[in-house]
Amino acid sequence: MTTNSTLMRTCCVGAVALLAPAVLLAQQPHFDGTWKLNLAKSQLSGPTYSLDKKPSGVWHYSGGGFDADFDLTGKEYTMPSGASIIGKAVGPKSWDLSFRMGGKPISRSTVTLKENSLVWVSDITSPEGKTVQQTSTDTRISGGPGFAGKWKSGTPTGGSTTLKIAMQGTDGITTEVPEYQQAVKGSFDGKDYPVMQAGQASKFTNAFAKSGPNTLKISTKLNGKPFAVDVYRLSSDGKVLTDESTTVATKEKTKAVFDRQ
Repeated sequence: MTTNSTLMRTCCVGAVALLAPAVLLAQQPHFDGTWKLNLAKSQLSGPTYSLDKKPSGVWHYSGGGFDADFDLTGKEYTMPSGASIIGKAVGPKSWDLSFRMGGKPISRSTVTLKENSLVWVSDITSPEGKTVQQTSTDTRISGGPGFAGKWKSGTPTGGSTTLKIAMQGTDGITTEVPEYQQAVKGSFDGKDYPVMQAGQASKFTNAFAKSGPNTLKISTKLNGKPFAVDVYRLSSDGKVLTDESTTVATKEKTKAVFDRQ
């Protein structure tokens, strides 16, 4: 189920900061440092996803080229990214969804049905135990009644995640999103580098390419298949980093704006 509300949605909506981290040119050391996601200036709403209940009782999520199954009995399901999801019903109109990687907690979301809206309240937990909470209200496009149907993601509000960038030599790059326990160590050589989460390699990879003095292109794959393309642009004063992300499967677009810290 972006980035905006849960790890699952991050995987499919382009969550943007989580699964396609920003990169840095060796000739532009001012890319180095810590960046904070500015939710007010970003445009993360709009991508769509579907929830369908199978005859077996298992729920199926599909959005942005990402598909995953889960149920509400507390059973752990492994998603295509390598992370897992555990779902529980906490009432007729509320779910509890927990996300893990290698047994380590990553995030937890409460999903509440309110007429034709789904309200996601998500707590993202860092290795140090610090929590960032975000809320998003998604609107029904079709389907129903209940949770089943097609949904349009809303604008996330609440706490902001951070992005840390460090160059390694002339062509190496390390990026981190501490709140999601994510890191990528790669080079500007066009090769695919694993997105690490909670110390383990996920099924996502990033390939980095230089495309101008202040612009970079990052190609994300999921299980070897193109998943998203992100174009990062640095402002002329070096204080703002903008990520324009496009999912390959649906061509849906989002924009994430980061402020230098």
